[in-house]
Amino acid sequence: MDHSRPTATPSAVVAETLQALDIDTAHSPQSLEETSHWLANSGLDDPSLVDLTHLPFVTMDNADSRDLDQAMLIERHEEDQYRIRYALADAAYYVRPGSALFAQALERGATYYTPLMSVPMLPAALSEGLISLNPAVDRRALVFDMIVDDNAIVSRTSIDRARIHSRAKLDYAAVQAWLDSGTAPSRSYDESMLLLRELGNKLIAAAARRGVVRFDRSETLLTVTGDPPRFEATRRARYQTERYNEQISLICNMQGAEILLALTGVTDTLQAVFRVHEAPLKRSLGELRSTLAAFAQDQDLPAQWIWEPGQSLAQYVENLPDTPQHKRRVMAVQRQIMQAQRASSFTPVPGEHHALKADSYARFSSPMREVVGIFTHKELLEALGGHEIDTNTDAALRDAVIDSANRARQRQRKLEKTLEFAALYGVFSRELALEEPRMHDGTVVGLRGDRLYVSLDDMAADIKLYREDLEQQFSTVYTMNETTASPGDASQPEIRLGQAVQLCIRDYDR
Repeated sequence: MDHSRPTATPSAVVAETLQALDIDTAHSPQSLEETSHWLANSGLDDPSLVDLTHLPFVTMDNADSRDLDQAMLIERHEEDQYRIRYALADAAYYVRPGSALFAQALERGATYYTPLMSVPMLPAALSEGLISLNPAVDRRALVFDMIVDDNAIVSRTSIDRARIHSRAKLDYAAVQAWLDSGTAPSRSYDESMLLLRELGNKLIAAAARRGVVRFDRSETLLTVTGDPPRFEATRRARYQTERYNEQISLICNMQGAEILLALTGVTDTLQAVFRVHEAPLKRSLGELRSTLAAFAQDQDLPAQWIWEPGQSLAQYVENLPDTPQHKRRVMAVQRQIMQAQRASSFTPVPGEHHALKADSYARFSSPMREVVGIFTHKELLEALGGHEIDTNTDAALRDAVIDSANRARQRQRKLEKTLEFAALYGVFSRELALEEPRMHDGTVVGLRGDRLYVSLDDMAADIKLYREDLEQQFSTVYTMNETTASPGDASQPEIRLGQAVQLCIRDYDR
């Protein structure tokens, strides 16, 4: 793929990238034939379904989302408790091992997203239609019914296959605006949204007590605009409503994992899949501690910037100053912590999810977008009883699901990285053509070897500079360590971790 071609359009870049990653945008005739069967036989009249269509469930996602995996309803339960009903699309009913639909889901592993299109794991007639928890229509769902106390501890969980009727398709921005406005509740689901904020904040606080590090995350938003079309890259901060919704999803997945663990000791037919995130290596933590100590010492920062022995990283981050003056330093510190973490993966063996400080974790919450979700739903329902056990499902199939899920995560990362590079190339190519180059504000977030990394304020993207770039710019030799780039000529600038910088693009790696 050569995304440095000036004439490469966004559609061509996306198509070439998908092809290079072996992501097929078309579904097989057999899977489409099965889709037609399910459209004619929706299973909504299944007498075994618990009828919850009278309850005001709603979905909440990005405004442009069309594949709606989750719907929720939160109610007050007794005096100081909450009742969460978290409905997950019942993809496992329609996508069964041995079918063409399951074979394609296994081949893809997940749904893939680009600025121009998504490549759904399941045909759109299912993922955006029959299975999606769309508003104003009945849908099948796997409903987690959870009681949560005032300390954000789950005291009871039950699971039912049900029929629901979502009242509305909400989005994060609109719900955030409504909550911020203080408008009195008037719709059937407004109280649920108020309780989402109330409980969401308690769940966030409980996560902090467990030792979960709360990162201030922003992301690069890639869009295609203009005529002729071109990529644009901007910074997108998360809404609080996204954090609240995330917390509900997390406790659902943690509860699901606990149930899988409990059932594993009861039946030998359960083939569970867990998401494991191992703690950082001791060597990585040692290097992190040394970097943070040098960072504080070099910049003559107070004691709160030193990660003390016995102090959790969550406590350390929470104790850092929350002021505009120190915002860039905090960003750089958080980046060092993230760099020390290990990647998570799907495994057949339960283990700790270090980032969530959970003894076990499983993925139930994206059954239309992840094959592991379909498989995990099926295994859970079979183990709970009352559902026919598919004898074709065995350890070999579980291994195939795990392999597919892990490969899909790698492909999605490669897809995102490639498209981000293409977008940045387009933006910077236009800037290189200007008589007066544009200046970008940014933060130095890392120094490694002979490289320096700057996070741009307006794009949430990292730009890599080499030591030789500094030496050419300032006509002096630079010495670099993990916190500082020091000039041989004392009249030239020293560049430090967490420092605000301005830069313009003059060239790029080819």
